[in-house]
Amino acid sequence: MFERTSIAPTVKSKTTGPADVVRTQPVSAPAFAAALILIAGASAVALAIGNEWPLVVVLPVAAYVRFSLKVARQWDKVAVLRLGRYRGLKGPGMFWIIPVVDSLSDFVDLRIRVTDVQAESTLTCDA
Repeated sequence: MFERTSIAPTVKSKTTGPADVVRTQPVSAPAFAAALILIAGASAVALAIGNEWPLVVVLPVAAYVRFSLKVARQWDKVAVLRLGRYRGLKGPGMFWIIPVVDSLSDFVDLRIRVTDVQAESTLTCDA
């Protein structure tokens, strides 16, 4: 449902083909859902008590959750860099980053790709 949504546009690699699409920092559906739930809950509380302070408090928390929770698919791995220094390899599954401080490399697909190779005769200098 949220598969094609991303902050950065999808970048094609140098080789052409449908399987050669590189994913960069995707918008994670669980983070989006958590941020929406936080905002909806804060809105309900703000309406119930007649004060806007719950929204003022929850909006920055929802924004933090929205940008810090990432999800790597089962066949993906991603390198996390904190201030440009390697911090570890994450995935598959959910993981947290610190927005602005941490950056992610491209998501690397670890699935095995099978290609057909045509048989060729060996050319040697032996005569």
